[in-house]
Amino acid sequence: MAEKLPSILLGGAVIGVANVLISQIPVVGGCLACLLYLGAGMLAVWHYTNAHQVTLPGGQGALMGLLAGIAAALIGGILAFLLIRIGILPDPVAVMEASGQLSEMPPEQAEMALRWIRAVSGPLGLLFGAVIGGLIGLIGGAIGAATFKKGPEGPDASVESGAI
Repeated sequence: MAEKLPSILLGGAVIGVANVLISQIPVVGGCLACLLYLGAGMLAVWHYTNAHQVTLPGGQGALMGLLAGIAAALIGGILAFLLIRIGILPDPVAVMEASGQLSEMPPEQAEMALRWIRAVSGPLGLLFGAVIGGLIGLIGGAIGAATFKKGPEGPDASVESGAI
């Protein structure tokens, strides 16, 4: 698995950064960013199969996609947190307060909404993102394994087939 780590990290890093940027698009950004997790798995599998000229079984592709999706969620979450802290991205709590939506809610509901935003903007959001990103990345990795076929199946296929 060690030789797969660069591909997994590449897929995770590229999609993690793209998720932070895409999620800023009003209305559809969140949906598009979520769909990008498919790309984390596919990119990781593509990079690995391209670099090693092998075909991965679906299970290995799915595992790589799972790990790339988790990496993308963690990298994107940490990057978004840092960009919010230094003032490049808007703070979700400040955006909600400035939108005027809280003033239209009963006080209990407004407080609950703010607690929810604070919770998903912190460690709970990272955990939730890692689970969702991993599951969607798993699907992308399986699709990538079925799509990107470059040579003999598996990293040890050259030994099994007698080729050196």
